[in-house]
Amino acid sequence: MSVPTPNPAPRLQDNDLLLRPAEEGDWRRRLELGRVPEIARMFAVQSEDAQKPLTEAEARRWAERLAANPYGWVVEHEDQFLGEAFLNNVDLTDGDARLACGFYDYEKLGKGLGRRVVALVLAYCFEQLRLHRVGLRVIAYNERAMRCYRACGFKEEGRLREAVFVDGERTDDILMSILASEYEAQRRGSSAP
Repeated sequence: MSVPTPNPAPRLQDNDLLLRPAEEGDWRRRLELGRVPEIARMFAVQSEDAQKPLTEAEARRWAERLAANPYGWVVEHEDQFLGEAFLNNVDLTDGDARLACGFYDYEKLGKGLGRRVVALVLAYCFEQLRLHRVGLRVIAYNERAMRCYRACGFKEEGRLREAVFVDGERTDDILMSILASEYEAQRRGSSAP
């Protein structure tokens, strides 16, 4: 059975953390945070480009892309813009989707907000969309993100060897996923079958 595509994405909330559809003017909030080189590197942005200021045109394109995705959310923490979360390649027949998250406020990293965002999105994926599997890709040197995903129940299922070229070096792209049965077991507090 196929679930209709939501349009726009539903609001997802956990106390002071809100995932909401993109709104007019979000590009300004994205522009204000600019580009932080340490964060940009986690998205495979070359150091040379990561040093450049984020432009209004780039911020507008970011907002347009997110607004066009029926499974895309602006992430706010304590009513302040934090970043984005979205699903791509949503296949309701196969029950599969790919998750991506990006936080742009360096001061908010390392506070457990990523885990909370992923938990909200996974609850939506498995409880509302009734997906079977949610996958993602993460650069091998992004240890912070991998710790977050593992804590949320994702398991490494493979790697694309030397698939990413950043600052003159090749690194692996890690493939991770979580199945509905694993999500349910984690939610119940037991180990996956």
